[in-house]
Amino acid sequence: MNKKYLNSTLIVLLVIIWGAVFYKYFGDNKRSSESVDTINPLAFNEQHYLVIKDTFLLKLTDRDPFKVSRDIKKKSIKPSAKKNKKVVKPVIKKNMVWPTITYHGFVKGESRNTRLILLKIANKLYRKREKETVSDIILEKAYKDSLIVSLNNNSKTIIKTR
Repeated sequence: MNKKYLNSTLIVLLVIIWGAVFYKYFGDNKRSSESVDTINPLAFNEQHYLVIKDTFLLKLTDRDPFKVSRDIKKKSIKPSAKKNKKVVKPVIKKNMVWPTITYHGFVKGESRNTRLILLKIANKLYRKREKETVSDIILEKAYKDSLIVSLNNNSKTIIKTR
């Protein structure tokens, strides 16, 4: 019963709102045209206002805001004798030999802020926390799908195995 009264009340409100919209759009045309006809545009007093332009003169300064002088003469640059350039030998990076690392996930405890990481290095299973070291490999950060590790200041991202 309560739903029946609510639905009928909402239908009545809907009809009232749409009726007001249609009345505003279609029914109010006669009054608006009559009110426009009654206004006499010549009844307003014309007042002439004097407008004075505000003019000023911009002066150019000799100072350049970009610190480049206007009076710079182009100097011819004479090619100098051979310059002593040191030959830089490219540094040959040795390929880092990373052990086989597989990342299996992490567990975050309620009492600890760091995550407990489960990983396998060279077929040996380890449970270590973030920022700990396992055989010269530092466990930097553990994510849901990857692990960032570093060995001798070289970082590497290990993707989680499924």
